[in-house]
Amino acid sequence: MGMLRDILPTVLDTKIKNILTEEREVAKAVSSDVIGTMALGVWDFVLPPLFAINLLKHQRSKEAFTLNFMFTKKLALEAAGNTLRFGSTIDETMSGIEKKTSSILSADQKGVYSEKVRLKQMQEVRLLIHHYQKLLMSEGKTFCEMVRAAYVDRASYDAFLHRLNSAEKDVNRAALQLTGKSAEAKDFVARMEESLNLIRQRDLDNLFPLPE
Repeated sequence: MGMLRDILPTVLDTKIKNILTEEREVAKAVSSDVIGTMALGVWDFVLPPLFAINLLKHQRSKEAFTLNFMFTKKLALEAAGNTLRFGSTIDETMSGIEKKTSSILSADQKGVYSEKVRLKQMQEVRLLIHHYQKLLMSEGKTFCEMVRAAYVDRASYDAFLHRLNSAEKDVNRAALQLTGKSAEAKDFVARMEESLNLIRQRDLDNLFPLPE
């Protein structure tokens, strides 16, 4: 029986998987909106870190976008899971993430990552850890059930989305400084942020509809 319990997925595993699936679907939707005629060269600047590695592996810009968009989300979700599995504090999990991202920065030889980007990402990750903790500790297993239980009403979830959008924009602005704020990169970031905002607004309306 002990071995069986070890291999069977727990409720926490299921919830983490459902959150990860939702985040991935958002990333794919944004990539479908903004990638198409975009020249590939812009990615070398706008999507730190690990872009060069991911592009070589996949040779597909949409797949590379999804991997890079998910970078902070996966770090935060794993950390949130660890706080519940092992009783780790957020500061303890953040320490591990700091070391991991610092190693990536040290290994970067193409100038597609910077300390300023990394520090802004750490702020986003900390915000996301708190968010994912709320979802994982809430009732329900599906993403929609978790969000409704964790945030209760539209105003609370909308406030979180505004904080997340602001944190992500701070990362994007730091990344744009690596490009010399080229028109191409600025246009890409603007379209990405607009797409993400529309997708999240749609999801907000579905999760917490406005009264008719």
